[in-house]
Amino acid sequence: MTRKTRLLILVALLSVVSSPAWAQRRMPHKGANAVGGEVGVFLPQQDGMSAGPALEGFYEYYLDARDSVRVGVGWADPNVSGTSDASTRQVRIGGDLLHNWEGGAIHPFLGAGLGVYFLQPRTDGHNEGDSRTKFGGTLIGGVEFFTSKTFAVKGEARYHIVSNADGYNPSGLEFTIGAKAYF
Repeated sequence: MTRKTRLLILVALLSVVSSPAWAQRRMPHKGANAVGGEVGVFLPQQDGMSAGPALEGFYEYYLDARDSVRVGVGWADPNVSGTSDASTRQVRIGGDLLHNWEGGAIHPFLGAGLGVYFLQPRTDGHNEGDSRTKFGGTLIGGVEFFTSKTFAVKGEARYHIVSNADGYNPSGLEFTIGAKAYF
């Protein structure tokens, strides 16, 4: 085997072996999907209420590399100020439109969404009175830090704008940190 033949075989092998790596697409891209979860704190606007825990889970679909649609479920449980046993649980089921900017490993994003909020006063871990269902919206801002091509750590601020329920204002600011996996 001549040197030229060996070189051609080596080049052919390298091009076949490296082709799958070259074919992998940058994240996010059109048609990409992602799932994620977040934990944080909800700061209610209502007087007489204090901060409580918040959880979020979501699925996201990319319309193109910069714009996505997110559907998710959120839970928050702010406390009545001055007591540790009274709270108002808030569950949100909603959809959001998001836009992100390319920044290498850092992707800032902004968005807005609409959702249905299920509100339930609670005392000592038990439901108290009737639950309420309200329509609301959110304004969203945050940043994703890619730790690999398909995984990101994220921080997000979300302001919930929800109509009053019998004198209770469920609006408020939520801060979360979480993780997001792309596929």
